[in-house]
Amino acid sequence: MRLAYSSVTPEVKSMPLAWVGPLERVLPAIAEIGYEGVELQTQNPDLIDVPALKRVIRESGLELTAFSTGMLPRADGLVLVHQDASVRAACLARMKRVQELAADFGVDPALGSARGRLASAPTPEQGRAWFREAVEELVEHAVKLGGRLVLEPQCRVNTDYLSTIEETVQFIESLGAPPQLVFEADVYHQALEERSIVASWVRGRKYMTYVQLGDSNRLAPGQGYLPWRDMVETLRALDYDGWLSMEHSQLPDSPTAARQGHNFMRALLDE
Repeated sequence: MRLAYSSVTPEVKSMPLAWVGPLERVLPAIAEIGYEGVELQTQNPDLIDVPALKRVIRESGLELTAFSTGMLPRADGLVLVHQDASVRAACLARMKRVQELAADFGVDPALGSARGRLASAPTPEQGRAWFREAVEELVEHAVKLGGRLVLEPQCRVNTDYLSTIEETVQFIESLGAPPQLVFEADVYHQALEERSIVASWVRGRKYMTYVQLGDSNRLAPGQGYLPWRDMVETLRALDYDGWLSMEHSQLPDSPTAARQGHNFMRALLDE
């Protein structure tokens, strides 16, 4: 398992769960701490100088691990479940552009809070129908691009459906479990929703491709009370050998939080 840290693409100016700043400075700092990868929160691919982004990532020595889309609802109010059809259409179009950006870099895009809330639809059934139709279209786009779409179960603070891995797995299987549709586990969200974090990984391992880390208080791993050793050993038992990506509050500041998380997790992984 390898460690990655969260940052942002250049058009993103503020994101509380990522190290924000000029990538020419941020990425070398992340690499100097000892991380091998970087996950990027993105907002609008049309505003990104892709060759320049590729160059700065390459020169940092880091590997890009994924594109996340929490900025779509946070900054632009774009969600897939919304009363306004124009908002739904704009979110779907933006997600497709993120898919295309991710395909250009050979990584996966994640869909989390940009799915919206069922409570914003006329009925929960209508909301689920809107979401299902959108995901089916995004999966078709993933097929064309030769990529995947990654769903992220999130807690009730962010959304009101697909909050657990079990619910997410059932949704994936209801679509016939296309190989282009998988999910990522976010430990912070799981801590608020799952009866057992590690048991949920056992249930969903077939479709689990990525793991994000944040402690019980959404600080860096080791700053709360989650059972990190048990979680690492469970991932090993499940033959998970992918990325562990930090996504947590940048307190007291990004350099300190990045070192806290890296040093704590590196010691566990090296045991």
